[in-house]
Amino acid sequence: MNNLIWFIVGGVALAAAFLLQSPYMAFAVYTFLLLVGLAHFSSMAWLSGLDCTRTVSTDTVLQGEEVTVKVLVENKRGWPIPWIFIEDYHPKDFPRVGQNKMLAFIMPGHSVSFEYRLRCPRRGYHRIGPLLMESGDLFGLQRRFRTGVRQDYVSVLPTVAYIETFNVATKRPQGPVKLSNRIYADPTRINSIREYVPGDPLNTIHWKATARTGSLHVKTYEPSSVLGGTLVLDLHGDSYKPDRKEERMELAITTTASIAYLLQMSGEQVGLITNARDAAEVAQYDIARHETLSRQEVDAEVEGELISTTISPLCVETTRGPFQIQRITRNLARVLPTDGLDGLGLVMSQYHMLPRDATLMIVAPIITERMAHALGAIKLSGFNVTVFLIMDQGAYEEAASFLAPHHIPVFHIEHERSLHEISPARIG
Repeated sequence: MNNLIWFIVGGVALAAAFLLQSPYMAFAVYTFLLLVGLAHFSSMAWLSGLDCTRTVSTDTVLQGEEVTVKVLVENKRGWPIPWIFIEDYHPKDFPRVGQNKMLAFIMPGHSVSFEYRLRCPRRGYHRIGPLLMESGDLFGLQRRFRTGVRQDYVSVLPTVAYIETFNVATKRPQGPVKLSNRIYADPTRINSIREYVPGDPLNTIHWKATARTGSLHVKTYEPSSVLGGTLVLDLHGDSYKPDRKEERMELAITTTASIAYLLQMSGEQVGLITNARDAAEVAQYDIARHETLSRQEVDAEVEGELISTTISPLCVETTRGPFQIQRITRNLARVLPTDGLDGLGLVMSQYHMLPRDATLMIVAPIITERMAHALGAIKLSGFNVTVFLIMDQGAYEEAASFLAPHHIPVFHIEHERSLHEISPARIG
């Protein structure tokens, strides 16, 4: 646009020179237009032949760990680039070792590179990039900016607090114990031996007793307990008080990750549902190659984000497996507050699809009377239910009064130390 203005001004000045019959003025205008044209086309040509790549050492880290970023810029055109300034964007609050920018001269077919390290201090799904390239003409009349297309993302996993042991809904240790209501037969706990009845599985035949008595006998087993749990994380923004809101949300995420880790280490099944937005969904916005004459336009384009309007809960299926905790923590690394489904809407939309042999564990900032009645009805339908109330003494006391008639235990998680202090003795 600036060039167009200069060409219009030059055209008007040239017309005036002819009207005034001034050869010196015409010569000066021609020289000016030549300089502007050379500046315009040279700055465009120098940026058009660049190819940039970025390598990040890992895409998943713990809080406080570092990632190494390497950037390579190649000149694939047949002409040199007299000067180019390169800067790689990264989260501003991430401490950096090394330079993420450089000024370079690049010959045809050659490349320049630089490397730096970032320490990742907080949980989240963080963008590294794009690369900003700035160049201009030899006369200093024009600077041109261009961003690269490539962006990389690093997942910083949430904190996991160590919990020695706790039960999730009853006055018994977490794990397989004898129950009055059979849910699953536990093949590791033989109860008795009886005569074979048509329809008994062949793998239950007790061959020694069969050989001794001369007739088929089968083994019977004790039932197993309720196994593991499904974590329900409420990150509805309006449910959290403005005071220390972000801190409380991070504590809710830490609580969820810590309980999931305990269940995984106990060999239990574990799953997750949450109403949070997925940062990876927001990151589907990928910067297209953007070229402009203004640095401010580039910065605005880079910092822009799409707003996710989805209200579909983010889910990790409740199951048992060696990689379940990895799936859950990777999802928790990406969660963002939502203004869609609240906690009650999340539970009511999902509970009928969840396994009843897993305790429903609610991690929330508040439990309303209406939600307490809903949880009571869910418990009557066959679920065990436990609630973890996040950092609010008043809300905890209110939740306890609402949940007491339904015999639903509630824990107040005031800080990370509260997770270390959970024990069966507190759940009497």
